Amino acid sequence: MNRPEPLGRDEPLVWSPGRGTDVWVMLVAARDGDVATLERLLDADASLIRCQYEYRTPLSFAVRENRVDAAALLLERGARAFEDALDHAGDRGYDAMASMLESKLSELWGVAPGGETMAGAIRDRDLARVAASLDREPDLLHAADRFGNRPIHWAVMTRQLGAIDLLLDRGADIEAQRPDGARPIQLTNGDYHYRGWRDVPEEVAATPGDVLGHLCERGASIDICTAAYDGDTDRVRTLLEEDPGLANRPSEYVTWYACSGTPLRNAAAGGHLAIVRLLLDHGADPNLPEEHIAPFGHALHAAAVNGHRDIVELLLARGARPNVEVESSADTLSAAIRSGDDGLVTLLCAHGASSSVPLLAYYDDVRTAAAVFAANPELADDREALANAAGTAFVRLVLRHAPDLPKRVTVIGRSPSVNRLLLERGMDPSRPNWLGITPLHELAGRGDLENTAPFLEHGAQIDAVDEEWRSTPLGWAARCGQTEMVELLLDRGASPALPTEPAWARPTEWARRRGHEVVALRLSKA
Repeated sequence: MNRPEPLGRDEPLVWSPGRGTDVWVMLVAARDGDVATLERLLDADASLIRCQYEYRTPLSFAVRENRVDAAALLLERGARAFEDALDHAGDRGYDAMASMLESKLSELWGVAPGGETMAGAIRDRDLARVAASLDREPDLLHAADRFGNRPIHWAVMTRQLGAIDLLLDRGADIEAQRPDGARPIQLTNGDYHYRGWRDVPEEVAATPGDVLGHLCERGASIDICTAAYDGDTDRVRTLLEEDPGLANRPSEYVTWYACSGTPLRNAAAGGHLAIVRLLLDHGADPNLPEEHIAPFGHALHAAAVNGHRDIVELLLARGARPNVEVESSADTLSAAIRSGDDGLVTLLCAHGASSSVPLLAYYDDVRTAAAVFAANPELADDREALANAAGTAFVRLVLRHAPDLPKRVTVIGRSPSVNRLLLERGMDPSRPNWLGITPLHELAGRGDLENTAPFLEHGAQIDAVDEEWRSTPLGWAARCGQTEMVELLLDRGASPALPTEPAWARPTEWARRRGHEVVALRLSKA
């Protein structure tokens, strides 16, 4: 495992709690099972339990390396069990780890096999089956699935008022919290894994607002984040009078979805100008960070995305940064540009907003980038810009100012033409990342045949083994069921017998465990 440059600096990370050096020590200690070091770091900074780098957490390293005591400590200190933790342990044959995880998840969050059964029945909208299951096993009312969802959470996310009533009448907790802090009232439009706008059947008449109102009628507590999103000015005012500090107190549940994050973000997203003003008058910080989601504030972005220009103007007047990044959502200026709102774009730019070089690359804005690089050529030395570049014209512009950049970094470009240009300019086709993952591994897992071709043409190591899954690119393709990629790699000489150890990481084993029978048969023949 190679130390990434941000984790070598004694400075706070942008997208994670903790300083870079401390996060690195946390990850290494978890990998090595160094419980004493984990305890020392967590005693000094409890927020490190939530640290991560590129979505890898200390717990993921502890599970990956079968460090049972370290994993148990992290769970006891509040680490969220990533959803594939049990799969990771099972894949590797770590029976003691799997047993500990099952025990801890049951003890801490009520995770039980029956939780998956109940979740399935509710998603199937089969209330008769739900009722019959509860008649047989009343304790299933509180059983959680592997994500920590209890039946009441699923009833809300699927917008079934009848299911909500059935569960509450039998004693379900209307304030039940998941491991991520979410309460039912915060899940009326789903979550990251089950998105209301995508996964609720179109014929369902109940809206998120209907579910919210029903929960309130049944006695759910309306916190300030929910009240701000719902436009309940009186409730927000009452809560602020009771505790003015609520204006700057993020929800325990921080995600992209409504009713989470900060009160100001929710009011801005909902277009509730009076509540935004009320919160600002009570000291709300327009740049208040949301951990892992919006390190420089989220309110302005939420207002811009939803087209609430009056709120954008007010937030800017009160000191909001004019352009903030939100995880997986680009930045505020990009959102305004995508919406076609020229007035909003002008307003943001007048307050100092400007696009970053990686975003200029993503949108293929060669003209603006040329002016930026003319003013400051050093900005062209940007690895992310190469990965984001939509076409070769942008790459050529970058290389005009940073000609040796491809020799220092390796990226997967967005098109074969971009990748060929970078490889021709000296990019190493097999340079691994900090976890030993090469471009060929990632491309194989995606099944991206077009972009695989230039890497193979330039000599990518076809049997390289990574540290994350201990597998070759062929193993990644097999794990992900990429049949055509498996054929391509075998045709190019990939060995189905590698790695020799551990046996569970071999391509055929991945295909069999994941149920990819066609791939498994092809590999066994090879």
